[in-house]
Amino acid sequence: MKMPKNHAIIGIILLLIIIGTLLFAETIPESIMQNFEGDQRIEAVFGESNCSLIQVPALNDSYYKGPMIDTHIHIAAIPDGPVFGQPNENDHPLMGVNLRMGDYVCMMDQENTSKVFAFFPVWDPIITDSLAIVNQTLGKYPGRFVPFIMPPDSDNSPGGYPTVKAGALEEMLSVYPGMFQGYGEIGLYARQGGAAELPPDSERLTDIYPVVRRNNLIVYVHLGEGQKKSFERVLEANPDINFIWHGDQLIAGSGEGQNLSEIEDILYKHSNAYYGVDELYGDTWLLRPQVSKQQFLQHFNNPELLLAQDVATWKGFIERHPDQVLWGTDRGWSAPWSLDEDVAVTLNTYTRAFIARLDISVQEKFAYGNAQKLIE
Repeated sequence: MKMPKNHAIIGIILLLIIIGTLLFAETIPESIMQNFEGDQRIEAVFGESNCSLIQVPALNDSYYKGPMIDTHIHIAAIPDGPVFGQPNENDHPLMGVNLRMGDYVCMMDQENTSKVFAFFPVWDPIITDSLAIVNQTLGKYPGRFVPFIMPPDSDNSPGGYPTVKAGALEEMLSVYPGMFQGYGEIGLYARQGGAAELPPDSERLTDIYPVVRRNNLIVYVHLGEGQKKSFERVLEANPDINFIWHGDQLIAGSGEGQNLSEIEDILYKHSNAYYGVDELYGDTWLLRPQVSKQQFLQHFNNPELLLAQDVATWKGFIERHPDQVLWGTDRGWSAPWSLDEDVAVTLNTYTRAFIARLDISVQEKFAYGNAQKLIE
């Protein structure tokens, strides 16, 4: 029986598609393909780290040498779709592909940071695996991670939001009751080509604050422009919830002589508000994926110049609000090299030099004390 001509063409096309798919799959490294096969994706997260501690000179008395808690660390997400090809140093971090959980621990050990406020991403379709990773992380590395849940809702889409709705958040939190200590970081600013800004007192967020209260969570937000009044209304309405925020949207000017008056106004009036300082040394170097590791390290060729600028900007601010300001670095989301040993040493040595220039009564509070107080 002769096959109709159009059916024969369709059959040939389907055969070519199948052959092409098989050939293309063979070019994908097996180690990357394994990330998409059930438990192997989670196992890859806890695989062996390539990080190894490097020897650094002992710090002299011109540096702060006490404990440190970094209150702004992003945990890379596992892939939520196929990953093709071998990653390079400036590729977006992917857990189990170009980063391992051990890389974060090695970074902390290298710089003698006792623990970090860690923002764990959780979104559909990787909710179950993402929550399991948090649970296993806390079991494998007890006391090192203060877990925050960061649940965007298609925030890279114009119709998306920086956070899921209250019901979805509550469902996520119920999987491992009591596991999380914080909610965030939630970026409330508008995203280019993505979600619109979300005011702190929007309906979506006001529905979430009771969930936060029931689960005894800290809230961490990145405010958008013009959101000061909205944020203050939330602070006043929820005096029993502690809020941390950061971001330069409320700072007028740049560099030396920044105007921190609006930030200070919030801190003076609201005891449940905390500000995370991660703008030291000109932190956009860690916020631009196109910046290379070598460029970042070269930025510190003249640390005294950077320190002079940071002392002029931040010393008085921190000392005027000794109980409400936290240290953080905003690492882990732009490029995998931000966790490398030499980057950790460079960044932490600089931070310790800065802290030593603060009044002695404030140094430990800024370095770790205020953060510890929030989680006790």
